[in-house]
Amino acid sequence: MKPSESTLFPGKKKNIKNQILKKYLHEKKIINILYKEGPKSNKQLSNYINLSPPTITRLLNNLISEGLVKDFGMGDSDGGRKPNIYGINPDSRYILGIDIGRNISRFALLNFHNEFVTELVCLPGKLKNDPETVNQVYHQSLKIIKEAGIDYNKIMGIGIVLPGLINTSTGRSYSYLNYNDKPVSQLFEEKFKLPVFTENDSNLMALGEHAFGLAKGKENVLCLTLVAGVGMGLILNGKLYSGKSGFAGEFGHIIIEENGLLCTCGKKGCLETMASEEALVRMVKEGLEKGCTSIITDIADYKLANITPEVILKAAEKEDHFAIEILSKVGHYLGKGIAILIHMYNPEMIIIGGKMAKAGQYLTDSIKQTLNTRTISLIRQDTKIVTSELGEKAGVLGATSLAMQRILQ
Repeated sequence: MKPSESTLFPGKKKNIKNQILKKYLHEKKIINILYKEGPKSNKQLSNYINLSPPTITRLLNNLISEGLVKDFGMGDSDGGRKPNIYGINPDSRYILGIDIGRNISRFALLNFHNEFVTELVCLPGKLKNDPETVNQVYHQSLKIIKEAGIDYNKIMGIGIVLPGLINTSTGRSYSYLNYNDKPVSQLFEEKFKLPVFTENDSNLMALGEHAFGLAKGKENVLCLTLVAGVGMGLILNGKLYSGKSGFAGEFGHIIIEENGLLCTCGKKGCLETMASEEALVRMVKEGLEKGCTSIITDIADYKLANITPEVILKAAEKEDHFAIEILSKVGHYLGKGIAILIHMYNPEMIIIGGKMAKAGQYLTDSIKQTLNTRTISLIRQDTKIVTSELGEKAGVLGATSLAMQRILQ
């Protein structure tokens, strides 16, 4: 949706430009309200924007002619004549969500109603710090759009998830795709020729949960991502909090054990060394090498290299005591870290995401037991510990939510 002079009456150039801009901003407000709040009547939109009903009618008619808005017909009466209800045309525009992980990337195309118009496409592959990663993501995206039969001109923008440290003010990544001085979004914009918005995986998990998941409608929620590392996205007072430069939430690098294992950050004893996917796999391998018995060896075809978080979770589902014991151990370390968070933030909910969230109570029971001994009960009782229900979709949903927020600002 761009301002256009063609729809306005002739007059002085300055006046035309001012009227174009004013009209454009009013139309954008209508789109924003209908997108966030759902279908509304002319009168309701008039109250929201403080414009006369005839003006709203003209704006709506223009948006309808552009295909962005639909007239849904008569709604319920509020005592007088039944009003017409207007809403977003779901197939008028689309957003592409891309979740680039360290070992797997996920893609999905959503329409203007936040509905998936493609399946979640998951492609394994190591994230490399070179232009080829950008090329692969670009070409895979084009393939998905083409196979979905979507007109490329209807793509409003792209949201991209990336792990590691990303400066929100400059858009620069300090962990991946930093092979030159360009912001990550610019690298992709040069390919797609579309607006691209990037954030780190923990922040976008939090946005996804706040827009579509268990955090919807809540004000203070912490979202923990248990993947190759351990991250955290913070929803505080109903908004994503990312700190001065976007580096808030590096939960995985608080020290849990003095003189513990060496972390990738260079410090010893970080939570990440005891509660990430990699830590889970390492502890299982160490136990098996010491002679512990488990059906994990059968599932992994007697090869340590085949042991993954999925294999361990599968064993736990079959009530394998060793797998449950290790998951409980991870939960204990997480509980030690979460106890600090509860005392600092007093959140109403903590959501655990990532593959290990599938462990459910094998993880959360141990976390709660640890919290019972490490937190003040009056503060602890305010916080509900849950596992994400969005699963692998959390990242792309967060990415599309980010893109829509920025586009409609």
